[in-house]
Amino acid sequence: MKFKIRQDKMLSHQLQWWNLPNRYRLMVGGYGSGKTYIGALRSIFLSYINKPLPGMYVSPTHGLAQKTIILTLKEIFRRSDIDFTFNQNKGEFRIHNWDGLIWIGSGDKPDSLRGPNLAWAGIDEPFIQKREVFEQMTARVRHPGATQSEIFLTGTPEELNWGYQLVNDSKLDIGTVNASTLDNPHLPQDYKDSLLAAYSQEQIDAYVYGKFVNLTQGRVYKDFSRDKHVMKRETEGWEIAAGQDYNVDANTVCIFAYTSKEIAVFDEIRLKNSGTYDMAEALKEKYPGIKVMPDSTGSARKTSSSQSDHDIMRQAGFQVLAPRKNPPVRDRVNAVNRLLREERITFTNCPNLIMDMERNVWRNGDIDKRDPEQSHASDAIGYAINWLFPIHERIAKVKQW
Repeated sequence: MKFKIRQDKMLSHQLQWWNLPNRYRLMVGGYGSGKTYIGALRSIFLSYINKPLPGMYVSPTHGLAQKTIILTLKEIFRRSDIDFTFNQNKGEFRIHNWDGLIWIGSGDKPDSLRGPNLAWAGIDEPFIQKREVFEQMTARVRHPGATQSEIFLTGTPEELNWGYQLVNDSKLDIGTVNASTLDNPHLPQDYKDSLLAAYSQEQIDAYVYGKFVNLTQGRVYKDFSRDKHVMKRETEGWEIAAGQDYNVDANTVCIFAYTSKEIAVFDEIRLKNSGTYDMAEALKEKYPGIKVMPDSTGSARKTSSSQSDHDIMRQAGFQVLAPRKNPPVRDRVNAVNRLLREERITFTNCPNLIMDMERNVWRNGDIDKRDPEQSHASDAIGYAINWLFPIHERIAKVKQW
């Protein structure tokens, strides 16, 4: 079988990236700019020209691989009438038309990526992975029989981390192309508009235009202002709920009223040297039977007894709403900052939360938690806001290109 690539169907930045002459090729792009699609297509091409030698395509986690690169590879194979089988347990595609082999790797365990020589490798969303993943692939792509040895990377920039250093490393034979979300004509205009409305200018530079910018300096909730956000709202008829952060010291709940567009935080409960039973009783006394939107790890974690934190809250009469897995910290922070920027959230009678809004700062790419008095309240309201108004609500619905 002769496998043909339709370069005339590529977006301009995809075509530019495809024809780079470098051993290392990097596409740094915004959400929905076509990174995953072109990476999947490249992996099939490299499998074909290096047949029957193996290559590896690495995703940040197995779960993310299922939703992105595996799904995209299957779509391309089926659309192109390429005969393949995928072994879920082994994480490998076998391409029967040319005896090709593509292994799917997970970057959350870099040591698991060790193994035999590869002809090529690809890394999807490398900048939320450890540099060790890149180093492992660099060490493994050394098969003497390869027709074209290559390592490609496609991802959205995340702060000035090792990816930024990689782009500016003159010792490597690396070519880089920036890709903008706005340049993808396959995306609906309202999706593009929603990104521009949701993010600050620095975030737009990173998540829309695919530029490396420093997102981890200064205040975490830099859009917060007492003048704009600390006030009492009229919330008659609004639903009451709470966000919860599970800790023995300090266990914190933020209580708020909300509509489909707004939140008004009007109370907080903070218990030191206590467990989830204590918090359940304290919350039940003031606000029985409300919805609680907590840290998702509470489905397994037990801060009070043999029961999980979520089970304790349910038995106390609360409806617990939480995703199976917490979002990345930056997604949660972005969701809060969006409401602050759009003036869709107010605060009253919650001094610890207001203190967090003013004082939390970034440190080494994460929220600085060296002060044990800080960040519990902001984490609590952040879990609730991410549940009600997730920053990536529309992104998941957009087809990859």
